[in-house]
Amino acid sequence: MTELVLLSGGIDSVTLLHLKHSEGAPLHALFIDYGQRAGREELRAASIHSNALGVPLQRLDMAAVGDAFRAGQTQRLHVPLPHRNLVALALGMSYATQIGATCLHLALNRDDAGAYPGASPLFVQRFSNMARSLGNIAVYTPLAELNKVQVIELAFKLGINLSDTYSCLLGYAKPCGHCPQCLQRQAALQAAGMDRMD
Repeated sequence: MTELVLLSGGIDSVTLLHLKHSEGAPLHALFIDYGQRAGREELRAASIHSNALGVPLQRLDMAAVGDAFRAGQTQRLHVPLPHRNLVALALGMSYATQIGATCLHLALNRDDAGAYPGASPLFVQRFSNMARSLGNIAVYTPLAELNKVQVIELAFKLGINLSDTYSCLLGYAKPCGHCPQCLQRQAALQAAGMDRMD
């Protein structure tokens, strides 16, 4: 049965894509552009890995939605769309239905669980229950028991080139190295002893 991975181009979702591919599942990947600053670079990273694995990648252009949300903000936030996991899962579920997929995979790790409500196990469980009430689609978070360092270690075992992933919030071709995402990425790489790969 076909499975769908929500692919952002970051370490977690790229690792998840490679993991599912290594398991032999027929895969599709979905990239959602919701107007985030880093959208272009994230898509580039997602495309590199989906193309390398021969996994079809669909891009959904929701940038106008992000722009509309950003228009009411007093400052330009890096991520303009509140509760983006809710939106991503809902769109993912619709697309999974369209392509006949029965599994929808989201790359949350253990460190994400307490970071924001849309990453909590309770949220994922409740969305999964709703998804099952609407059809035969199961929602999975295969990396949920791993912390970021363990995800990086798994990526290394799978032979993933992490320099072809993207985490910076600012969206520059060369990551800024100073935003929260860049700092978290570098700290995790160093903790895993793999900062030389970045």
